[in-house]
Amino acid sequence: MCAERIAPPEPKAALRKACAALKVFPLHGVAVLPGTPTPFHIFEPRYKALFQHALGGDLIVAVPALLAKDDALRLQPPLRPICGAGLVEAEQRYDDGRYDVLVRGVARVRLLDELPLSETGYRQFRAEILEDVWPAPGSGADAGLRGELEALRQIVFELSTRLPAESGAPQLAEAVAQMRDPSAIVDLVAAAAVSDPESRQKVLEELDVAKRLSYVLEEVAGVVLVLSRGKNPRV
Repeated sequence: MCAERIAPPEPKAALRKACAALKVFPLHGVAVLPGTPTPFHIFEPRYKALFQHALGGDLIVAVPALLAKDDALRLQPPLRPICGAGLVEAEQRYDDGRYDVLVRGVARVRLLDELPLSETGYRQFRAEILEDVWPAPGSGADAGLRGELEALRQIVFELSTRLPAESGAPQLAEAVAQMRDPSAIVDLVAAAAVSDPESRQKVLEELDVAKRLSYVLEEVAGVVLVLSRGKNPRV
């Protein structure tokens, strides 16, 4: 059972400050989306040190994707520059120094300049927070976004009727019905229903909310189509 941490009152402000020397935990095929939780098991010495420092400080860590799975054992492999950064909101430490942690995404960031390697071997970057790009209010693109948002709500509800309760789909549909922020809705749905690593990375890298919404709507529609044909997609 992970012990909960007390998050700073202004997570984004804490992240902005941390961007001067942002600790990174590179992985292959993982995208931490804003507002969504992701569990990790930490066992490698340099990353045990990273999380020890994060837990003793600002609780902030970024999770960039490796360009290739085989890069995992390299000391400084190339990374995708746009990644999710978040707060460690729960942790369980074991006697041998391993951790189970839960990281909740705060924002998208772009990694800029790499800083000198720390004594314990983990990497840090100067980074910048990436903000959402919205269509002009009252424009055709804005109206289109609102229409597609309702379509996404409907298709998530349809998904919930085709999956068992233990899948979490009914809870997802309920949450989406109550939320109002289109960006937050899209990221939540993507975290729950988009399983392909490259597709999730595409969602992460798309700053235009309308384009991100269209892409996720198409992905979830594909899941519903597979279910309607009697197949079992990974959700």
